[in-house]
Amino acid sequence: MRCKILAFFLAAFPLIVISQLPAQAAPQILGLIASAEPVPMTCADGTCTAQLSSVCLQQHRPTPFTGTVYRPAKATKIILTVTEPNGVSHRLRVEAALGFASLRQFSAVKVSLPESTVRRLGDGKAMLTVGPMASLIPVAVEGDMNPLTAGETARYTGPLRALAERAFERDGARVSATRILNQMVNRLTEQSRAGIEEVGSLWQKTVGKNVTADTQKFLKHAVKDCHETLRTGVMSDLRSCLSYHHDYLSGENTNNAWQAMNPGS
Repeated sequence: MRCKILAFFLAAFPLIVISQLPAQAAPQILGLIASAEPVPMTCADGTCTAQLSSVCLQQHRPTPFTGTVYRPAKATKIILTVTEPNGVSHRLRVEAALGFASLRQFSAVKVSLPESTVRRLGDGKAMLTVGPMASLIPVAVEGDMNPLTAGETARYTGPLRALAERAFERDGARVSATRILNQMVNRLTEQSRAGIEEVGSLWQKTVGKNVTADTQKFLKHAVKDCHETLRTGVMSDLRSCLSYHHDYLSGENTNNAWQAMNPGS
């Protein structure tokens, strides 16, 4: 249960956990959670960025360090949408143009795109939509003693990835809550020091009328915990707390994917 354990304990024991990761071995292939709603990008200093929800697909390989560079697998499809103030939208397939780097181990990926690319579509709001079966492959590093093989990559981005996708569909409430928490995080900038008072606004923007009671249960638990966590000073801002709960659910999503890929394990 390597990935789940890392997700749960990393905040408390980062140096201990990282020191135990195998050296000179390619990290895990990651799966991206398909979007139910487009994910907003933040543009600053010539670059537009967003966080995407991810899971680790390879239990036997080491968890990536923060900042590990990835590239999209063949089946990955990500659409950029720029919506003008008049409501007109322009779309472009951009997975080949995006930069990908692990953000919080396997649970979230930071994607980046030159703002100049975004502005070719217009000056409006930029958003990303991730299609099903999206996967990320770590960029090979010179001197890797245990690199990914072509066959391994094909299995984990192909037939095994399809099994993981079906597992996400079966556990709809948890995956839906993961997506919504990611939406909340992306609506708070990296420099944000927003407190619990921002939850009401975030809830209105991200939790639609059709969200199930089971999904709301996950979300209400996260909000309640963040209220207490911020009140007691355990965490200093809402974004960090929501990210923590997002990553915990990503660990559960990862475990479900493993069970689907390795039944009986």
